[in-house]
Amino acid sequence: MKIRSRKFDGRCGKHKRYNPAIDGRGAIRGACPRCQLLFDIWEASLRLNQLIRKFDPSHDDVELPKAREAAAGDPRQLSLIESGDE
Repeated sequence: MKIRSRKFDGRCGKHKRYNPAIDGRGAIRGACPRCQLLFDIWEASLRLNQLIRKFDPSHDDVELPKAREAAAGDPRQLSLIESGDE
């Protein structure tokens, strides 16, 4: 299952400097509905990460995918250097 493939970079049109991770819910001015939604999205992402780590504690989402064996190469690929006459 692929879940975290989507990147979200949202900002409120009125309060462009509002960052829910830093400012928190208390910094929302005038009960702005877009800032409220940004905070809810951020809070839901934290909860999702907790659930994923609870399901698979060894999951490391920071680790880069391991590169395929580049040195061995693809056995289906023909070589222009090696000759088949040998």
